[in-house]
Amino acid sequence: MIKAGYDPKLKVGVIVSSEDLIGKINRLAKSRWDQVHTRLICGLDEAVPVGREMEASGCDVVISRRGTAEILREKLTIPVLALMANPLDILISIRKAVIFGKRILITSFRKQMTGMDILEEIYQVRIFQGIYHDSPSLNQVIGKAREKGVEVIIGGGVSMKFADTYGLKGVELYISEEAVAFAVEDALALARLRRQEQEKSRRYQCIIDSSSDAILSVNREGVLTTMNRAARDLLRIRDCQEESHRLIDYLPESDFRRIFQTKQPLLNKLEKVSNLLYLANHFPINVNEEVAGVVSIMKNTANVIKDENEVRRNFAKGLVARFTIDDLIHKSTGMAEAVRKAKRYALSDSTVLITGETGTGKEVLAQGIHNLSDRSRGPFVSLNCAALPEQLLENELFGHEEGAFTGSRKGGKIGLFELAHTGTIFLDEIASTPPGVQATLLRVLEEKKVMRIGSDRLIPIDVRVLAASNRDLAAEVRAGRFRDDLFFRLNVLSIRLAPLRERMEELPVIVAHCVNKIAARYRIPPLSLPEDCLRRLMSYVWPGNVRQVENFLERLILAADSFTPGVFDELFEEICQVTLPEPARETSGKKHQLERQAPPEGTNLEEILLEARFCKTKAAALLGISRTTLWRKLKKHGQNRPDR
Repeated sequence: MIKAGYDPKLKVGVIVSSEDLIGKINRLAKSRWDQVHTRLICGLDEAVPVGREMEASGCDVVISRRGTAEILREKLTIPVLALMANPLDILISIRKAVIFGKRILITSFRKQMTGMDILEEIYQVRIFQGIYHDSPSLNQVIGKAREKGVEVIIGGGVSMKFADTYGLKGVELYISEEAVAFAVEDALALARLRRQEQEKSRRYQCIIDSSSDAILSVNREGVLTTMNRAARDLLRIRDCQEESHRLIDYLPESDFRRIFQTKQPLLNKLEKVSNLLYLANHFPINVNEEVAGVVSIMKNTANVIKDENEVRRNFAKGLVARFTIDDLIHKSTGMAEAVRKAKRYALSDSTVLITGETGTGKEVLAQGIHNLSDRSRGPFVSLNCAALPEQLLENELFGHEEGAFTGSRKGGKIGLFELAHTGTIFLDEIASTPPGVQATLLRVLEEKKVMRIGSDRLIPIDVRVLAASNRDLAAEVRAGRFRDDLFFRLNVLSIRLAPLRERMEELPVIVAHCVNKIAARYRIPPLSLPEDCLRRLMSYVWPGNVRQVENFLERLILAADSFTPGVFDELFEEICQVTLPEPARETSGKKHQLERQAPPEGTNLEEILLEARFCKTKAAALLGISRTTLWRKLKKHGQNRPDR
């Protein structure tokens, strides 16, 4: 056994039957290598067990004489190099043999050596060649040579043993130190190269074994040549001889063999193995414009779905519902009924249509429904359909493939429906959806599949839809601005949130909640509003509903460190300038339950002001007109005077 000192990982085994060769190796070791360990070993067939022992111990290469080397190559899987005698070595061997006789036998493994006639003429001897294949045949060759009168045998260590048996003189075939050095250097280089190839092969094997997908390759005949651990488990192959298995035996219905004619890959093909479906991709191995084999990657369809869900889940991180149903502050019977419905509807998976004016808490209610449902661990995705033009809205909802249009995102874009997979999507301002998007949205709701812009495949989705509108969708349908089939598809379950002016008794509770929330947000003491200020707030119809109340209180709290009547009056005066929307005018002043027409020109408004105690906001509410309109009329008739 030889070890190169400069690379202790390398192992080169030497099998020789000559003490002379061992001596040469030891002398070379002292001058060229740090450490060399040798021992006298037999040759030919008797060397096979020793060679297998060396192979099992981790030898990279084995060196031996030519005959023994050829036998070992047939029995071992590691490389075997032969110690070859050059022509000068043969001349030296014959010169030694001539001393003992003129009839010489040179033993040769499996083939004759050339040029013996020239050597016969030079040395004036008779040279015979004995061709052998193993130890028994070598024994027979030497026995017959004795019968022919051969006097000297030239050969290896085993030949010397048989020559001695027959009483013949033996001359071991000379091999120079230079030939030994070349052989060892070549062996070390080959061992180094083989070790590099092993490391590369093991690295690649480790890479493919780390994949949960089954990866395998076949040669031109369709015989398996490589496979990873997952492929072995899939095909239930436990032995280490891939070459004994044909892929078609495991995939009888597969058309992967077409690749040898088409030279094109087969992608996303469903293959059935052991009654399980796999998504297979077959790729050609092209060598010199010919297909030398096929590499196949097979994914379990269950894992494909699982991985896709994981990707969606990671993309949807942060898309969570922040509000619960308890964040919808209420006190009135109508709102209590809406909350009761929301809790009940949360148990189902049906579409819910939430209607109500802007600022009534439609998204808070939607998030509350999501957090009460079985989908609470899934994403909550929200989109205002009125905030984007048709092309951008469709892109946001359904996504697009790479290159679908100019400026499309590299790698494509995942739509909101895909992001909401296993969760909830909330479509606010649904009445503002353009007709083209309405048609696509209807198809998605009915088929539970989405197709990205520029794609030709449908992606299954599992999404619950909550929609909201601040307009009467039925009226929009009658006006032809909203599809009736989409309306019926959305209006499976419905909840109406009443405007604040219809539940003014809740205002003190809402004000207290908002004040505490704003104070906590800015880490300041909560503000306390006097009773008269609350009454004035309740006299206003709040067209922006709860959102407008919260915005007003935030401005009030941040405008001063403590409550200041002057600041309150100024801010309240500003919000009273807001013109009421048409629905608010129809039901204004619920506290007084009084409807009035705008007074005719010349009407003395002093009585109305007296009734309202000169509060222009209250007077405008009693008259059913805006504060601005009231101010213009008072100015026109010279009755404008400041509030008391």
